[in-house]
Amino acid sequence: MAQLEFVELAEGNIQDAISVCNMSLDYDVLCPSTLRRITFRDPNFESHLALIAYGDQKPLGFVVGCRRIKEPAEYVDPRSGWIKVIAAAHGSGRGEVEVLNLMCEFVETELKNLGAEVVRLTDFASWHIWAGIDLRYESILEVLENRGYSKVGEAVDYVIGLRGFYVPSRILKLRDELHRHGIAITLAARADGGDLCDWVKAKFGAGWAYEVATSIENAGNNGSGTLVAKDRGGDIVGFSTHGGLEPNWFGPIGVDESRRKSGVGSALLFESLRLMRLNGIAEAIIPWTGQLFFYTQVPGIVGIRHYHIMSKNL
Repeated sequence: MAQLEFVELAEGNIQDAISVCNMSLDYDVLCPSTLRRITFRDPNFESHLALIAYGDQKPLGFVVGCRRIKEPAEYVDPRSGWIKVIAAAHGSGRGEVEVLNLMCEFVETELKNLGAEVVRLTDFASWHIWAGIDLRYESILEVLENRGYSKVGEAVDYVIGLRGFYVPSRILKLRDELHRHGIAITLAARADGGDLCDWVKAKFGAGWAYEVATSIENAGNNGSGTLVAKDRGGDIVGFSTHGGLEPNWFGPIGVDESRRKSGVGSALLFESLRLMRLNGIAEAIIPWTGQLFFYTQVPGIVGIRHYHIMSKNL
């Protein structure tokens, strides 16, 4: 069989990339807006690292490599590389494992030539689809392990059915108690964005601040937003974001370390999910978390996805 031809992702062939992903990634459904978010709309995007693999003039594979070379500025490190997403069509006539191997080899070589010393799968925060590789994608994991990748972390997504979502009475009582203690929870307005993002950046890092800013910026278009909890003095106590990256994603959420264990986080969580339900979200994703017990209080958990974060020295 002829060698694979690697063609850079562009608007003209984006549907080929979508088709490969949706034919091969059995536990995901990708849409063009998501693919554009992690490629063209990523300020770190390098077009020669986003490739569709063709064989016999058919799209057989898709891979997106990247480096953090621009944003957030605090995290820039060209010595680190990532593969954000990788997929090879089932039953293509050319083995799925073979296509995955060839795409990995191509991107690893490109990253190494650019000076990268390590490559990770797929935890490229703020411009990612997954925190890592879903354990059910056995072919991808097999290829990675055979190529010398090892697990360096793990995370889960919670899938929350919102059709029957309700706010438990204990949360309603908690909200009343917080109110009596001077804690008010409101939806952040655009005018509040600067101060709130500065606070989130100082407490939790630039990545979360970017997602908060994005949720406020897009609030009028897709119903996204960020709740902010403040005390009587107007000091920020905590926040929770919904729809910042994807319309059905919840998070990030954070509470000032000195105010934790007070119920602020739980109140923010339920209010954000309530707003998502009102915005017509039938199924919410709580992505990339290690806070397993905090989220089990939510009624309507319909699924959990378990990811391995993989890494390899180049």
